[in-house]
Amino acid sequence: MRFAIARARELPLSAAAICAAAALLAADVLAGGNESKGPAIALLGILALLVAVRIATSWSRLICGIGLVVILIPSDGRYTLSGGLPFQLEPYRIFVGLLIIGWLIALLVDPRVRARRTKLDAPLMLILLATLGSEVVNAGRVGTTSTYVVKALWLFACFLLFVYLTVSVVRTRVVVERVLTVLVCAGCIEGVGAVIQRKTGTNIFDHLHFLLPMFTFNPGAVTSTLVRGGAVRATASAGHPIELSCTMAMLMPIAAYLAVSRRQKGWWVAVVILLAGDFAGGSRTGVIGIVVIILICIWLRPRHTLRCWPALIPTLVIVHFLLPGALGGVTGALFPSGGLVAQQTQTFVGRGGVVVDETRLSRLGPSLHEFSEHNPLFGEGYGTRVVGNTSSGALNPDDNAQVLDDQWLGTLLETGILGILGWIWLFTRVIRRLGARSKLERGSPQGWLPVALAASVATFAASMATYDAFGFTQATFLMFTLIALSAVVLLLPPADRLAQS
Repeated sequence: MRFAIARARELPLSAAAICAAAALLAADVLAGGNESKGPAIALLGILALLVAVRIATSWSRLICGIGLVVILIPSDGRYTLSGGLPFQLEPYRIFVGLLIIGWLIALLVDPRVRARRTKLDAPLMLILLATLGSEVVNAGRVGTTSTYVVKALWLFACFLLFVYLTVSVVRTRVVVERVLTVLVCAGCIEGVGAVIQRKTGTNIFDHLHFLLPMFTFNPGAVTSTLVRGGAVRATASAGHPIELSCTMAMLMPIAAYLAVSRRQKGWWVAVVILLAGDFAGGSRTGVIGIVVIILICIWLRPRHTLRCWPALIPTLVIVHFLLPGALGGVTGALFPSGGLVAQQTQTFVGRGGVVVDETRLSRLGPSLHEFSEHNPLFGEGYGTRVVGNTSSGALNPDDNAQVLDDQWLGTLLETGILGILGWIWLFTRVIRRLGARSKLERGSPQGWLPVALAASVATFAASMATYDAFGFTQATFLMFTLIALSAVVLLLPPADRLAQS
């Protein structure tokens, strides 16, 4: 077996040995001293090793795998690893952790895996500096919320390392498109689930028990059913209807690119499914995302975009028949009685003058006052604002802040001016450089790839103004994945216009 493993795709023997040791160690940790489970988990570890070795040199499959896990398996605490561990592990955390550890090992023992610099290093390093600096400057506050800070830092580190992992192992446009194809297909499955949930009230992603035998389903973590316009707002595998709509919107331009570049009408069906999934969430954020996509396409491909606008009418008609009332519900939310600004500046007061609910804009003034009381450059500390419920659905006794529904404002509060400048710089650089690349590839169908990536990244950046985006794993992971793939595209030579025309 040793030689078979070593020969698999010419995996170095040292790498195979380290993989074997890691698999056995993981099996021992999962067994947790329980002798009855030890043999079964050890066997599972060996099988996982054999599978991992077969695909270890096909990193695109691993990246596609993590995309499937994050999009199709809820990452909001609904499914956690069984075994009575002192901490909770969702599937995506295990997958991401193992993938990054494997990549770090490969950097040391596999000569074929090499780290690469990107054209986005400067803003990424500024974001990292702001994040770590906020912890150093606010050591006292960090100490009182250390559990939450460590969790937030670990997740941020995983996302940042995942960017460099992707850039390191993805080196061709073919692999980029393979990853994007898997993400779109997974998004379509989520979109179908969202449509089913809106029409029937049943979330198929709450019934994955038979596919996840090692994980426990936590009913308390299921998001409370939200209603808009008399209809259920779907969540599917996302953590909230807003996140669902954002994810669907981010994947739409990618699906459209696949339809254009491959000249296959089936991908236009994917666009319709994603659009329906967007409206199934009943979120204004999804509509804003669609507007941003259109604006980016008009900026980079004005004639092609304006030529295609008639197709929007039959598409909306199809969505209307799939989801009756969805368009009207979202339109009513965008244009409420008295105006959207007036609605979002209201503060609702209960008995005794106690504030029971605040809208987005009404939180702006108090939040800026809070910001003035901390370090302006580094804020009050990344991960120190504890908001929301526990994973079991109970109220969190450690809450020390309120929901802002504005990630830009939350970033300003936690990491200060440096943090928010870093994110603005990152999104601006990605979009501008993708725009420049799209102009170089204007004569090629592949030239729509940078357009699609720019539209997707811009959609997430815009959505940050309407909800606490970094508090939701699915959309945030997708954003980091698209930024990583954008970095890869920017390192590739421009597509040959003549060869692709």
